[in-house]
This record gives sequence, structure tokens and C-alpha cells, in this order.
Amino acid sequence: MSLPQIEGLELRYTVAEDAEALKQWLLEPGVLKGFPMQDELEVDDSVKHWIGFARYKSSLTATYKGKPVGMVTLCLMPYKKLTHQALLSIIVAGEMRDKGVGTVLMNNLIHLAKNYFGIEVLYLEVYEGNRAISLYRRFGFTEIGRQRHFMKENGSYVAKIIMERVL
Repeated sequence: MSLPQIEGLELRYTVAEDAEALKQWLLEPGVLKGFPMQDELEVDDSVKHWIGFARYKSSLTATYKGKPVGMVTLCLMPYKKLTHQALLSIIVAGEMRDKGVGTVLMNNLIHLAKNYFGIEVLYLEVYEGNRAISLYRRFGFTEIGRQRHFMKENGSYVAKIIMERVL
């Protein structure tokens, strides 16, 4: 993994104990607008899914001064015909956004995906209006599809954008 460029920021493999921080980030005001979960019960289910990949060492946690501040996960595929690709999920704590944490996480996950897991194609799902789209574009992800009526929130539809990058 490449070394972080932010003083005090370190990366490590995600551990089960990171679940609480992930849950807190997801429950920060406004964050669920970028995710399909609606309430704490659904967040708990999602956290279990994300943290489950820690056992494969396909998830990285960024810490700042020892405190978790971001996580990126490769959701590995269980079927042989699909093992060349992986879904990417990323989140950064509110107080650490726009400071380069997402960039560090993405750089290192791409390296891990390609060099350790042999991933050839990374893809992600992001919702229309999510400001992280610019980060994904900077990393060479391109839109390959859009499901216009994917999520319904407060009576309005929100499109899901599917982006991919061939490694």
C-alpha cells in the first residue's frame, strides 16, 4: 500500500470493532441521502455486510490520530465467473471530508484490488447528486448505466448511477 500523504493519517485493514464508527458515519445528518438505507435497523444490516468483508482483508480503514475516519471496501464476488470484478463501497467521516482521506482510501484500495485480489474491473453505485461522483471521475470511473427510478425518497425518485473502471 502507498503511504498516506496526510500528517497523522494511517491505513490498516478493517476490523470488526470498526462497525461502530461505520454506523456513526452512516447516521450522521444527511448521509443516508447517499445510501439506500432509511433507518437504524437498515443501517445495522448494511454495517454487518460491509464489516463482513474484513475477514478477507478486502476492506481498509483510515485512522487519524488513532480514531477511524473512513473506510473503503471491496465487496468480493463469490462466483468464479465474477471474481474478476468487485463492487466498491466508501465512506468518510463528516469532519474529514474534503481533506484527501477519500483519495488515500481509493488509491490504496485500487492497489489492493489489482495486486492482491487480481481484480480487473471495479464498479460502484452512487446516487444522483452525490458529491463523491467527482472523486470517482478523478479515479477514472465512468458512468456505464443509470437506473432513473431506483430509490424513492420523500415521494421523489432518485437515480442510481453505475460507474466502472477497468484496472
